Amino acid sequence: MPDLHSNDLTRICSVECSHIADLIRIGEETNLSPWSAQSYFEEIKNPRSIMLRLVSDENHTLGFVVGRLVAGGDIDVSVDAEIYNIAITTAHQRYGYGQLMLDRFLRECNDKAVENVYLEVRESNAKAISFYRKNGFEQVQTRPNFYNDPREHALLMRLKLKDQRP
Repeated sequence: MPDLHSNDLTRICSVECSHIADLIRIGEETNLSPWSAQSYFEEIKNPRSIMLRLVSDENHTLGFVVGRLVAGGDIDVSVDAEIYNIAITTAHQRYGYGQLMLDRFLRECNDKAVENVYLEVRESNAKAISFYRKNGFEQVQTRPNFYNDPREHALLMRLKLKDQRP
């Protein structure tokens, strides 16, 4: 396994259209709620999107994160972000790569003066919930029957970035 501390930022790059099949494959492998190729393509075209992938030395996609900046309303000028998907191939889990991806996503958010980062997670996904809590996310709401296959509630979690800035 490659050293996580050797030039981390060069291992993370933007997602391009040619990577969509990799994202779909990893999403299926890790049981994410499915996204179509068209959905990923539309997200790539969205200027408010943050889409990053973790690559191996051989340029294979090991994981990815998909999120988006969400502006407040006409009166509220704050900027928030949402994480839609974050996944690491099962063969590369437990090496700190998920943390690496989340840290980079949060740095991008900090650079864009994001105040809060939100995400939904299946209430049965104890591993993910523990990971998010370890990173400062707190549950703010339950969304009944949010997920299908199987039908399940989602926990809406939030990380307040504004409170963590110097």
